[in-house]
Amino acid sequence: MAHCQYCGQRLDEDAIVCSACGASLVGENTGWQESQIQEKIDEAKHRANIHTISAIVLVTIGIVAGSVLCISSNAIGLFGVAFVCLGIGCTASAGRHELKARRLKKQLKL
Repeated sequence: MAHCQYCGQRLDEDAIVCSACGASLVGENTGWQESQIQEKIDEAKHRANIHTISAIVLVTIGIVAGSVLCISSNAIGLFGVAFVCLGIGCTASAGRHELKARRLKKQLKL
């Protein structure tokens, strides 16, 4: 696994910007083309959308299931809380993918 030459942070294989310090990892001779960067932007946006939709579904299921099951049994109603927590986790993941898309877009403009 590669490391950032500026801060030493571990890098993903497809990283073109360091997630820790924001340094550009793409040099003039790396062979990256604008179309490849745009493809990475589109992929990150697609993943962010999927995670956002998953978060909405999980939180909705959690609220509905939690409220329905909480009426019948308090202990079973805690499963709704678990779905809400999963939804919050998906939201965080969506945020990371959106951040990656913004960084890639910024790199494309340079």
